[in-house]
Amino acid sequence: MPQGTITRLNHTRGYGFINTPENEDLFFHRSNITDGQFSLLQVGDQVTYTVQFTSRGPRADQVQVQSQSGRLQVNLAVKELQVSAAFYTETFGFKELSNDPGYILLQRNELVLGLKTDELLWYPDPGDQPVESLARGVGVELVLEISDIGQFHAKMQQAGVAIHEPLKEQPWGATDFRMLDPDGYYWRITSPRDRDAVQAEEESTEGEPA
Repeated sequence: MPQGTITRLNHTRGYGFINTPENEDLFFHRSNITDGQFSLLQVGDQVTYTVQFTSRGPRADQVQVQSQSGRLQVNLAVKELQVSAAFYTETFGFKELSNDPGYILLQRNELVLGLKTDELLWYPDPGDQPVESLARGVGVELVLEISDIGQFHAKMQQAGVAIHEPLKEQPWGATDFRMLDPDGYYWRITSPRDRDAVQAEEESTEGEPA
């Protein structure tokens, strides 16, 4: 049986796509899973499958998970679910995986973000306090790596996002800025580290007295 990688999933509607050895995306439905639950599947899982030919074209059948990918999911308690979902999809470029009452699941590359209206996570109640005064996720920094940091920063400014620290180069070889989302969560948006610059810095300090 051929082996492929799950590249897209829609948990709400119950379907996904498998990237085949021919680098094509092959559709499958939850009814095509032979082992395990569809709700437990993740993007990046390795699966085996057969090809079923239907009136709508080929689809994967007898899909069986061979190895599951690890992923980090962060859940954020938000005050207005649809407002936060729109912020992350329209501004950050996340894609919606599922949309259920009180809970929306989003994904951007390997980062999975859950938005919840769970009042138990809101203590004390924020009331009508402005975003800047909210202490959401104290001691936690959420980090998103962006290849074109300058363009993304300009997009955030145009969207009126609350910039906490301006765009600047950092000693560790990256350029970043810090911002707050609609609920006051603290994000560091960073470029990939310039490893050549870091290596040059390390070499320049070699031999210096401690």
